[in-house]
Amino acid sequence: MQVGIGDDGAVLNCQAGQQQVVVTDMLLDQVHFDLQTTSAALVGRKAVAVNLSDLAAMACWPTAAFISIAIPRVMAAPDQFLSQLYDAMAELADQYRFTIAGGDTNRWDGPFAINVCLTGVPMGQQAILRSGAKPGDKLFVTGPLGGSLASHRHLTFEPKLQTAMWLVENATVHAMMDISDGLSIDLHRMMEASGTGGLLSEDGIPIHDDVPESLSRAVRLQAALSDGEDFELLFALSDDTVLQSTAIDFHLIGYVTDQVGKVVVEDSCGARSVLPESGWQHS
Repeated sequence: MQVGIGDDGAVLNCQAGQQQVVVTDMLLDQVHFDLQTTSAALVGRKAVAVNLSDLAAMACWPTAAFISIAIPRVMAAPDQFLSQLYDAMAELADQYRFTIAGGDTNRWDGPFAINVCLTGVPMGQQAILRSGAKPGDKLFVTGPLGGSLASHRHLTFEPKLQTAMWLVENATVHAMMDISDGLSIDLHRMMEASGTGGLLSEDGIPIHDDVPESLSRAVRLQAALSDGEDFELLFALSDDTVLQSTAIDFHLIGYVTDQVGKVVVEDSCGARSVLPESGWQHS
Protein backbone atom coordinates (compact mmCIF):
# COMPACT_ATOMS: atom_id res chain seq x y z
CA MET A 1 0.00 0.00 0.00
CA GLN A 2 1.35 3.43 -0.98
CA VAL A 3 -1.29 5.62 0.68
CA GLY A 4 -3.73 4.60 3.41
CA ILE A 5 -5.95 6.66 5.71
CA GLY A 6 -5.64 10.42 5.25
CA ASP A 7 -6.50 11.05 1.61
CA ASP A 8 -9.67 10.76 -0.48
CA GLY A 9 -8.89 7.10 -1.07
CA ALA A 10 -6.32 4.37 -0.52
CA VAL A 11 -3.66 3.88 -3.17
CA LEU A 12 -2.53 0.29 -3.71
CA ASN A 13 0.60 -0.63 -5.63
CA CYS A 14 -0.11 -3.40 -8.12
CA GLN A 15 2.14 -5.31 -10.48
CA ALA A 16 4.41 -3.52 -12.95
CA GLY A 17 4.18 -0.23 -11.06
CA GLN A 18 0.46 0.17 -11.67
CA GLN A 19 -1.76 1.79 -9.05
CA GLN A 20 -5.29 0.98 -7.97
CA VAL A 21 -7.31 3.38 -5.85
CA VAL A 22 -10.11 2.32 -3.50
CA VAL A 23 -12.70 4.72 -2.07
CA THR A 24 -15.73 4.07 0.11
CA ASP A 25 -18.54 6.02 1.78
CA MET A 26 -21.42 4.99 4.01
CA LEU A 27 -24.62 7.06 3.85
CA LEU A 28 -27.37 6.95 6.47
CA ASP A 29 -31.02 7.94 6.49
CA GLN A 30 -31.60 11.06 8.62
CA VAL A 31 -27.90 11.98 8.35
CA HIS A 32 -26.97 12.23 4.66
CA PHE A 33 -30.55 12.27 3.29
CA ASP A 34 -34.14 11.99 4.52
CA LEU A 35 -36.23 9.19 3.05
CA GLN A 36 -39.37 11.09 4.04
CA THR A 37 -38.54 13.66 1.37
CA THR A 38 -35.88 12.01 -0.83
CA SER A 39 -36.61 9.44 -3.53
CA ALA A 40 -34.84 6.09 -3.74
CA ALA A 41 -33.37 7.18 -7.08
CA LEU A 42 -31.70 10.26 -5.58
CA VAL A 43 -30.39 8.24 -2.63
CA GLY A 44 -28.83 5.70 -5.00
CA ARG A 45 -27.41 8.42 -7.18
CA LYS A 46 -25.79 10.27 -4.29
CA ALA A 47 -24.36 7.09 -2.76
CA VAL A 48 -22.40 6.43 -5.94
CA ALA A 49 -21.70 10.07 -6.86
CA VAL A 50 -19.90 10.90 -3.61
CA ASN A 51 -17.48 8.06 -4.32
CA LEU A 52 -17.03 9.18 -7.91
CA SER A 53 -16.18 12.61 -6.52
CA ASP A 54 -13.48 11.06 -4.31
CA LEU A 55 -12.00 9.37 -7.38
CA ALA A 56 -12.12 12.64 -9.33
CA ALA A 57 -10.27 14.27 -6.43
CA MET A 58 -7.41 11.82 -6.97
CA ALA A 59 -7.61 12.05 -10.79
CA CYS A 60 -8.74 8.43 -11.10
CA TRP A 61 -11.33 6.81 -13.35
CA PRO A 62 -13.81 4.31 -11.83
CA THR A 63 -13.60 0.62 -12.69
CA ALA A 64 -15.92 -1.30 -10.34
CA ALA A 65 -18.45 -0.71 -7.57
CA PHE A 66 -19.38 -2.90 -4.60
CA ILE A 67 -22.65 -1.92 -2.93
CA SER A 68 -23.91 -3.03 0.48
CA ILE A 69 -27.25 -1.95 1.94
CA ALA A 70 -29.19 -2.43 5.17
CA ILE A 71 -32.98 -2.27 4.75
CA PRO A 72 -35.29 -1.50 7.68
CA ARG A 73 -37.68 -4.35 8.44
CA VAL A 74 -40.52 -1.82 8.61
CA MET A 75 -39.87 -0.38 5.11
CA ALA A 76 -42.99 -0.33 2.93
CA ALA A 77 -42.66 -1.75 -0.63
CA PRO A 78 -38.95 -2.59 -0.33
CA ASP A 79 -38.82 -4.27 -3.77
CA GLN A 80 -39.97 -1.09 -5.52
CA PHE A 81 -37.55 1.00 -3.46
CA LEU A 82 -34.61 -1.25 -4.31
CA SER A 83 -35.50 -1.30 -8.00
CA GLN A 84 -35.45 2.51 -8.17
CA LEU A 85 -32.27 2.65 -6.06
CA TYR A 86 -30.33 0.28 -8.31
CA ASP A 87 -31.65 1.79 -11.54
CA ALA A 88 -30.20 5.17 -10.52
CA MET A 89 -26.85 3.61 -9.63
CA ALA A 90 -26.80 1.69 -12.91
CA GLU A 91 -27.32 4.95 -14.83
CA LEU A 92 -24.13 6.38 -13.33
CA ALA A 93 -22.31 3.12 -14.03
CA ASP A 94 -23.31 3.41 -17.70
CA GLN A 95 -22.46 7.11 -17.84
CA TYR A 96 -18.96 6.67 -16.40
CA ARG A 97 -18.28 3.20 -17.82
CA PHE A 98 -17.72 1.12 -14.71
CA THR A 99 -19.19 -2.16 -13.47
CA ILE A 100 -21.39 -2.85 -10.47
CA ALA A 101 -19.45 -5.94 -9.47
CA GLY A 102 -21.03 -7.07 -6.22
CA GLY A 103 -22.07 -6.24 -2.68
CA ASP A 104 -24.46 -7.44 0.02
CA THR A 105 -28.01 -6.81 1.24
CA ASN A 106 -29.40 -7.29 4.76
CA ARG A 107 -32.53 -6.42 6.75
CA TRP A 108 -32.38 -5.00 10.26
CA ASP A 109 -34.25 -2.96 12.86
CA GLY A 110 -32.29 0.24 12.26
CA PRO A 111 -32.58 2.98 9.59
CA PHE A 112 -31.73 2.52 5.93
CA ALA A 113 -27.98 2.51 5.27
CA ILE A 114 -25.96 2.15 2.09
CA ASN A 115 -22.23 1.72 1.59
CA VAL A 116 -20.55 2.01 -1.79
CA CYS A 117 -16.95 0.99 -2.41
CA LEU A 118 -15.44 2.01 -5.76
CA THR A 119 -12.17 1.01 -7.34
CA GLY A 120 -10.38 3.17 -9.87
CA VAL A 121 -7.19 3.66 -11.83
CA PRO A 122 -5.18 6.85 -12.35
CA MET A 123 -6.05 8.97 -15.36
CA GLY A 124 -2.36 9.82 -15.68
CA GLN A 125 0.76 8.08 -14.49
CA GLN A 126 -0.29 8.14 -10.84
CA ALA A 127 -3.02 9.33 -8.50
CA ILE A 128 -2.94 12.95 -7.36
CA LEU A 129 -2.83 13.29 -3.57
CA ARG A 130 -3.80 16.14 -1.25
CA SER A 131 -0.27 16.16 0.17
CA GLY A 132 1.68 17.68 -2.72
CA ALA A 133 0.95 21.41 -2.43
CA LYS A 134 4.04 23.63 -2.49
CA PRO A 135 4.65 27.18 -1.18
CA GLY A 136 3.89 29.62 -3.99
CA ASP A 137 1.28 27.39 -5.63
CA LYS A 138 -2.02 28.95 -6.60
CA LEU A 139 -5.22 27.53 -5.11
CA PHE A 140 -8.29 27.00 -7.30
CA VAL A 141 -11.80 25.62 -6.99
CA THR A 142 -13.86 24.33 -9.89
CA GLY A 143 -17.15 26.05 -9.09
CA PRO A 144 -19.21 28.20 -6.71
CA LEU A 145 -19.78 27.03 -3.14
CA GLY A 146 -22.49 27.06 -0.47
CA GLY A 147 -26.18 26.28 -0.20
CA SER A 148 -25.94 22.69 -1.41
CA LEU A 149 -27.92 21.15 1.43
CA ALA A 150 -30.75 23.67 1.51
CA SER A 151 -31.19 23.51 -2.28
CA HIS A 152 -30.76 19.70 -2.40
CA ARG A 153 -27.93 20.14 -4.91
CA HIS A 154 -25.98 17.61 -2.82
CA LEU A 155 -28.32 14.96 -4.26
CA THR A 156 -27.97 15.92 -7.92
CA PHE A 157 -24.39 17.23 -8.37
CA GLU A 158 -22.26 15.96 -11.24
CA PRO A 159 -18.91 14.43 -10.15
CA LYS A 160 -15.97 16.36 -11.62
CA LEU A 161 -14.40 13.40 -13.40
CA GLN A 162 -14.23 15.12 -16.78
CA THR A 163 -12.69 18.23 -15.20
CA ALA A 164 -10.10 16.07 -13.46
CA MET A 165 -9.31 14.41 -16.78
CA TRP A 166 -8.81 17.81 -18.42
CA LEU A 167 -6.45 18.87 -15.65
CA VAL A 168 -4.41 15.68 -15.97
CA GLU A 169 -4.10 16.16 -19.72
CA ASN A 170 -3.31 19.88 -19.67
CA ALA A 171 -1.78 20.95 -16.35
CA THR A 172 0.60 19.82 -13.62
CA VAL A 173 -1.49 19.64 -10.47
CA HIS A 174 0.49 19.27 -7.25
CA ALA A 175 -2.41 18.52 -4.89
CA MET A 176 -6.16 17.99 -5.19
CA MET A 177 -9.20 16.96 -3.14
CA ASP A 178 -12.94 17.37 -3.32
CA ILE A 179 -14.88 19.79 -1.13
CA SER A 180 -17.25 17.55 0.78
CA ASP A 181 -17.09 18.94 4.32
CA GLY A 182 -16.60 22.63 3.50
CA LEU A 183 -13.86 24.72 1.89
CA SER A 184 -12.49 25.92 5.22
CA ILE A 185 -11.96 22.54 6.86
CA ASP A 186 -10.96 20.79 3.64
CA LEU A 187 -8.33 23.43 2.84
CA HIS A 188 -6.91 22.99 6.33
CA ARG A 189 -6.68 19.26 5.64
CA MET A 190 -4.81 19.81 2.38
CA MET A 191 -2.37 22.25 3.98
CA GLU A 192 -1.77 19.91 6.92
CA ALA A 193 -1.14 16.95 4.62
CA SER A 194 1.23 19.05 2.49
CA GLY A 195 3.11 20.61 5.41
CA THR A 196 2.20 24.09 4.19
CA GLY A 197 -0.12 27.00 4.95
CA GLY A 198 -2.68 28.89 2.95
CA LEU A 199 -3.78 32.43 2.17
CA LEU A 200 -7.36 32.87 0.95
CA SER A 201 -8.83 35.96 -0.68
CA GLU A 202 -12.43 36.68 0.40
CA ASP A 203 -13.08 38.37 -2.93
CA GLY A 204 -11.93 35.28 -4.83
CA ILE A 205 -14.22 32.77 -3.13
CA PRO A 206 -17.15 32.05 -5.49
CA ILE A 207 -20.54 31.96 -3.74
CA HIS A 208 -23.25 29.80 -5.28
CA ASP A 209 -26.60 31.26 -6.32
CA ASP A 210 -28.17 28.73 -3.95
CA VAL A 211 -27.05 30.99 -1.09
CA PRO A 212 -29.77 33.67 -0.94
CA GLU A 213 -28.77 37.13 -2.13
CA SER A 214 -30.92 38.57 0.67
CA LEU A 215 -28.36 37.44 3.24
CA SER A 216 -25.49 39.68 4.28
CA ARG A 217 -22.14 39.36 2.53
CA ALA A 218 -20.59 37.92 5.71
CA VAL A 219 -23.28 35.24 6.06
CA ARG A 220 -23.06 34.29 2.37
CA LEU A 221 -19.28 34.04 2.60
CA GLN A 222 -19.54 31.80 5.65
CA ALA A 223 -21.94 29.54 3.74
CA ALA A 224 -19.40 29.19 0.92
CA LEU A 225 -16.68 28.38 3.44
CA SER A 226 -18.47 25.89 5.63
CA ASP A 227 -21.77 24.53 4.26
CA GLY A 228 -20.06 21.55 2.63
CA GLU A 229 -21.50 18.93 0.26
CA ASP A 230 -20.44 21.03 -2.75
CA PHE A 231 -18.25 18.31 -4.30
CA GLU A 232 -16.22 20.81 -6.30
CA LEU A 233 -12.48 20.19 -6.66
CA LEU A 234 -9.89 22.15 -4.70
CA PHE A 235 -6.44 21.99 -6.28
CA ALA A 236 -2.98 23.55 -6.15
CA LEU A 237 -0.57 24.19 -9.02
CA SER A 238 2.24 26.59 -9.80
CA ASP A 239 1.60 27.44 -13.46
CA ASP A 240 -2.01 28.38 -14.21
CA THR A 241 -1.41 29.70 -17.75
CA VAL A 242 -3.22 26.79 -19.37
CA LEU A 243 -6.32 27.36 -17.23
CA GLN A 244 -6.95 30.57 -19.11
CA SER A 245 -7.34 28.70 -22.40
CA THR A 246 -10.46 26.72 -21.49
CA ALA A 247 -14.12 27.42 -20.92
CA ILE A 248 -14.04 25.40 -17.69
CA ASP A 249 -14.93 27.67 -14.79
CA PHE A 250 -11.84 27.71 -12.55
CA HIS A 251 -11.73 30.19 -9.64
CA LEU A 252 -8.47 31.45 -8.12
CA ILE A 253 -9.09 31.65 -4.36
CA GLY A 254 -5.63 32.07 -2.88
CA TYR A 255 -2.08 30.80 -2.51
CA VAL A 256 -0.08 28.19 -0.67
CA THR A 257 2.38 29.61 1.87
CA ASP A 258 5.30 28.25 3.88
CA GLN A 259 3.55 28.94 7.22
CA VAL A 260 2.98 25.32 8.17
CA GLY A 261 -0.55 24.61 9.38
CA LYS A 262 -1.65 28.26 9.28
CA VAL A 263 -4.52 29.30 7.02
CA VAL A 264 -5.47 32.96 6.88
CA VAL A 265 -8.08 34.89 4.93
CA GLU A 266 -7.66 38.40 3.50
CA ASP A 267 -10.63 40.75 3.12
CA SER A 268 -11.17 43.38 0.42
CA CYS A 269 -9.32 45.98 2.50
CA GLY A 270 -6.23 43.80 2.89
CA ALA A 271 -6.86 42.91 6.54
CA ARG A 272 -5.92 39.33 7.42
CA SER A 273 -7.30 36.97 10.05
CA VAL A 274 -6.90 33.29 10.91
CA LEU A 275 -9.47 31.12 9.15
CA PRO A 276 -11.20 28.76 11.60
CA GLU A 277 -11.77 25.13 10.64
CA SER A 278 -15.52 25.35 10.08
CA GLY A 279 -17.55 22.67 8.31
CA TRP A 280 -18.78 19.12 8.78
CA GLN A 281 -16.92 17.23 11.50
CA HIS A 282 -17.08 13.42 11.30
CA SER A 283 -17.68 12.00 14.77
